Amino acid sequence: MPSNVVKIAISLPKEAFQALEKTCEKLGIARSKLITEAVRDWISEHESSEAIQRYIQSYQDQPEQEDEIELIQSAAHHTLSNTEWENDEAG
Repeated sequence: MPSNVVKIAISLPKEAFQALEKTCEKLGIARSKLITEAVRDWISEHESSEAIQRYIQSYQDQPEQEDEIELIQSAAHHTLSNTEWENDEAG
């Protein structure tokens, strides 16, 4: 076993184990590989969810001020009014 691999023992409900085995067979991959990928995906999703929650909390703690909103609206108006738009004249 490679030195960067740790062997563990876990308990699963019988139904979960059967679903795991069925999925491994269907995908043609080893149980350890599927569990490793599932754990990595779960951790990544959890970290992403935490980052989103931190962003939301930060925004709630310090929402945009009226002058910032006006500045953004002005910049958007300036940019969009100086953009050449293509006419889509179907027909």
